[in-house]
Amino acid sequence: MVRGKSIFGTVLALLFLMAAGAVSAQEKPKKPTLTLDELIVMALKFSPEIKASQDEVELAKQQRAEARGYFYPRIETTSIFSVVPNAREPYVIREGGASHIFFPDPKNRIHGVNVFGRLDAIITQPIYTFGKIAYRERAAKHYVNVKREGVEAERGEVMMKVAEAYYGNILADQGKDAVKDARTYLDDARHRIDRLLQIDSPNVKESDRYRVAVYEGSLEGFAAQAEQGAKVSYLALKNLTGYPPDQDFQLPPELPAPEPPKGDLQYYIQKAFELRPEMKQLEEGLVARQLLVDAAKAERYPSFFFAVYGVLAGAPGRATVKGPLRDPALSDFYNERGALPLLGMKWNWDFGITTAKIKQAQAELSQLKHKEKTALMGIPIQVAEAYGKVVEHYEAAKGNEKAYINARRWVVTSFSNFDMGLGTMDEVFRSIREYGETRGNYLASLYNYNLAVVKLDKVSGAYRTKLASLEEQKDKAQKEKEKQEIKEKAKPSDRNEGKAQEKK
Repeated sequence: MVRGKSIFGTVLALLFLMAAGAVSAQEKPKKPTLTLDELIVMALKFSPEIKASQDEVELAKQQRAEARGYFYPRIETTSIFSVVPNAREPYVIREGGASHIFFPDPKNRIHGVNVFGRLDAIITQPIYTFGKIAYRERAAKHYVNVKREGVEAERGEVMMKVAEAYYGNILADQGKDAVKDARTYLDDARHRIDRLLQIDSPNVKESDRYRVAVYEGSLEGFAAQAEQGAKVSYLALKNLTGYPPDQDFQLPPELPAPEPPKGDLQYYIQKAFELRPEMKQLEEGLVARQLLVDAAKAERYPSFFFAVYGVLAGAPGRATVKGPLRDPALSDFYNERGALPLLGMKWNWDFGITTAKIKQAQAELSQLKHKEKTALMGIPIQVAEAYGKVVEHYEAAKGNEKAYINARRWVVTSFSNFDMGLGTMDEVFRSIREYGETRGNYLASLYNYNLAVVKLDKVSGAYRTKLASLEEQKDKAQKEKEKQEIKEKAKPSDRNEGKAQEKK
């Protein structure tokens, strides 16, 4: 009976431990592994810089809407309110066979006051302006395109920042792994030295211990740099992507292997002329500037318009003249109503202002043309430099990889030769040092290569195609997820199905 209770208690304890382990696993979920593409998409969605550029696009759109609004009628109204003296209606007096008009309330006397209100309105519709409106509206349209390309340029900058932090973090983590490997080899060497010194072996010296300590001290400094670099780059990635502060993620363990460029130099130069936002901005900007020059020249000519002028005025304390005393040549400012359609022409004349504005617009156009020529000369050089760096670091990575692999073999061989009495401790130390240097060079060349690839994509504009593809894939995945959620909600739960079967 006691034994049964003991077994039962053991089973309960095991179940408790299993439940505790499950709760612990739930409390510490596995950190997701994020790729560079995923982080770039997150950064593009979060970036305040990109959102600020998008606001500039919206501002340009509203400026275009303002320019387009001048095509349509404009209504200008003026309302005034005041108090005025009362005035009764005049009448005719006949005296001694003669008649004259008698004004009971002449304007040089005040016979009480009352309120007064007047509304003047004019509706103006441009008919023909020699392009003053049309040129500016078309220029504003191209200006919107300039700002849109500015958003694309900002997206490229954000992509570059994310790539720098991403590859820097992986490099730092791999540097920490390299430190661990080097420590393992140094620990192995120290144990061999200590063992052989105890038996007074002539193959080692007391100074070999100090050499191990020197190498270990150097490793500590490198390890501190790698640790600090990992922290800074990780924090940078979180800030760039807007990742929640209370959540963590991890990155792939190794830097991507190098690959040769997908095209030759001319291919990337052609891509730059076709895709770079700066080139698109210059193209759109030149068209806009030319249109502004045309608009400035149009100011020399008149503008024709159609208008309707209307007035409505009333003063309850002042009588309106009626009957034969109402003279059509007289106008009562305080009691009036009516509208008048008309055609008009507006022509501004000045002494040098319009000419100066034309020359200003022409100077801005000329400046932009020179910038275009500078870009046409400078962009191929930028692309050539970036392309050369990709090729350079690709070759360096391949060579350093070969050196790193053979240095590792050298370490293993030197330890084996030393154990068999065929080698010296000097050779072991030399192989460890060469292994550390070649591995560090290999990791640095991998980092430089991957950053060079990102920079080549940026200066050639090829990143635009890549980013569009990434966002398209994300949208597609999001739609699939939403469809799946709808299907899951539409399905009855297993519990409800079980209850329904029980009722049957």
